[in-house]
Amino acid sequence: MKKLILSVTALAACSLGAHAQGLIVFSTGSSGALVSINGATDTTQDINAELLWSSTANGTFNPVAELLLSSSNTSSDGAPGFDSSDILSAAKDITSGANGHLLDASGQQYQPSASVASGAAVYYEIEGWLGNYSSLAAAAAAGQASGTSAAFLGSVSASGNPTEASLSTFSGLNLTTTVIPEPSTLAMAGVGLASMLFMRRKIS
Repeated sequence: MKKLILSVTALAACSLGAHAQGLIVFSTGSSGALVSINGATDTTQDINAELLWSSTANGTFNPVAELLLSSSNTSSDGAPGFDSSDILSAAKDITSGANGHLLDASGQQYQPSASVASGAAVYYEIEGWLGNYSSLAAAAAAGQASGTSAAFLGSVSASGNPTEASLSTFSGLNLTTTVIPEPSTLAMAGVGLASMLFMRRKIS
């Protein structure tokens, strides 16, 4: 009888521990800050996006979920932390609402970490970029529009009732295009600089 009571108690503790882990939905809701491309609200172009979290505003931000234009995955394994199953399709993440808000069409709930309990306050960042690239860095290096939001304070909640489902404190995201000079342009600039230095030495 004592063993049975202990077993039931242990099972209940495990169940409570599982349900106590905090969850988040990757959606910025239908009001508040918007996603823009070069300063113009994006209503027509789906983007790649990554949600990251940290326990502090200035801490290291770790990935929670990623939406890629190149992915066709529509479900996550729901395990704590980030893995390949948390890389889902970015299809309709902007165009479903066509109002500048970001939406993970899968409706998946993610667990940032097994150590983040339900109701905990955490900080988020959202990265975004265009093109069929797997990371912001790769897109930026190719001259595609990209950007990272400012950190914003949010929370996580229990399964089935995500209190921060809309990431309602989202600070806005503007993807900007970085112009990468052509090699010929760099070469011309180098020749011009060398000529200026030569002339200066000649005059002196």
